[in-house]
Amino acid sequence: MADIGLKRKAIEGLAQVHTAMKNDQQNAPADPTITNAIETLYLHLLDTVRQDAPLVFAKLEKNAQLGENILSQTQDEAIYAARLRDMLLALDIKSISFDRDPEKEELRIFVNLIAKNRKAVQEEVELPKLELEGRTEQVQRDNKEDVTPEMDRKVVSETHTADSQISESIAEMEKVFIRLNALEGAVEAIPSEEKMDMIRKSLRQAAEWVEKETTCTPEYQVICNRLQTLLQELIINGFFAEASPVVEAFNKINNGTLKKDDKVKAVAAEVLQNLASDNNINLLFKEINLNERNKKMEACQIFAGFGDIVINKLLSALRNASDSKARISIIHIIEEMGATAIPAIKASINMSAPWYYLRNMAYVLGRIGNETSADILKHLLLHKEKRVRKEAFKSIGQTGGNMRGPLLLSVLPQADQELRVNIIEMLGKIKYADAVTDLQDMLKSKSSMAKDEQIAMQEKICTALGAIGSPEAIKTLSEVAESKSFLGIQSYPTEVKYAAKRVLSYIRKK
Repeated sequence: MADIGLKRKAIEGLAQVHTAMKNDQQNAPADPTITNAIETLYLHLLDTVRQDAPLVFAKLEKNAQLGENILSQTQDEAIYAARLRDMLLALDIKSISFDRDPEKEELRIFVNLIAKNRKAVQEEVELPKLELEGRTEQVQRDNKEDVTPEMDRKVVSETHTADSQISESIAEMEKVFIRLNALEGAVEAIPSEEKMDMIRKSLRQAAEWVEKETTCTPEYQVICNRLQTLLQELIINGFFAEASPVVEAFNKINNGTLKKDDKVKAVAAEVLQNLASDNNINLLFKEINLNERNKKMEACQIFAGFGDIVINKLLSALRNASDSKARISIIHIIEEMGATAIPAIKASINMSAPWYYLRNMAYVLGRIGNETSADILKHLLLHKEKRVRKEAFKSIGQTGGNMRGPLLLSVLPQADQELRVNIIEMLGKIKYADAVTDLQDMLKSKSSMAKDEQIAMQEKICTALGAIGSPEAIKTLSEVAESKSFLGIQSYPTEVKYAAKRVLSYIRKK
């Protein structure tokens, strides 16, 4: 390994050559080939040193700009010039100079202030005169007014401590993404794990702030706008898990889980509406379907956080999707949304919709529905496609609660043979006493169905009457059990009579 002093001398030599060439160009331009080569090598080494030896880079920067009074400090106390350089690059400041040598503390204050607000540097503390060239551009908000430094200072000065703290946290996170965007594609732009831990902690605090705030002040709107922009950056860069707590906090306000006044709800709805853009939906769908970043579940959480803002888009995509994997992904997202999706699902169900869409809706309702939504499935029990009928029946059994009895009994006369047998069996299992009269009538009535089908249905009726256990059924069951052939006319089949006798014994023992 080369001596570190030798490395330092080589770097200092290159820096001197670079500086000399820059100064000389003011009088007589150098050969472009030589200039470009030196410039490329210089930038490459600066970047390498900044990553591998930041203390050396800090000292070189101080030698060039700040004077010997700062060099007298120890390396452990060095102010990393790389940090300042990154800030200046992000702000597009082309050059900076001081009219006297600043002390360490002054420079530290300057670094901290420029990280927050360039214009406020000279206003908030008495520092050496600065000459700044270039321009300052604010991060563009999605359909929002730019948040200016003046507005930031107003937030800090006029709001309570919580607003001030959350504003500072957002500022720290904004800096990470300003750098990431400025150095797009570069390895050094990727946030360190330490930065990501800071972002996660700050976002959890932001989510708590969103949930607790109750008044829609101008400062509240400013912070929510900044959070929206930050969430947009997180989604674009694939930080779905990090964004999810704040998105969910806005969703709780929008869907009424957290009780807020209308103005606060309007802000939450607007944030979610802007985040649920077509571009973001396509980005999330891509991750869900392809799992390129191995963040499929996290992308689903963002969708769930959008709530009913995005449910109609999801239902439309589900209806039109030809790929079964895509349909399964969408179904999972809707399940994550829970009961908030039910009104939109109800509005989307009609008998002319594709059978697979209706089957999927029946399945979803079986996972997120309840007895108040079971009636939505009633008409699907009579759909021409067997798979739709089967799924609707299963979902009613899972979520119908006290509505199962009257709902199933109401469609019993119109149901096909297979579903009719299933309904009879379900009525017995749930002990629906109001079904006894209808079941007795069906047991005694003649039918044009095939003999095997009729025997199976009559056996199910006897078993259901026994499960219900109503004394009202004893007379009918006795007639069946004791029935005999008369003048060659066949009585009830042996299997049915045996079922009736068994049930009678059970009821009489109760």
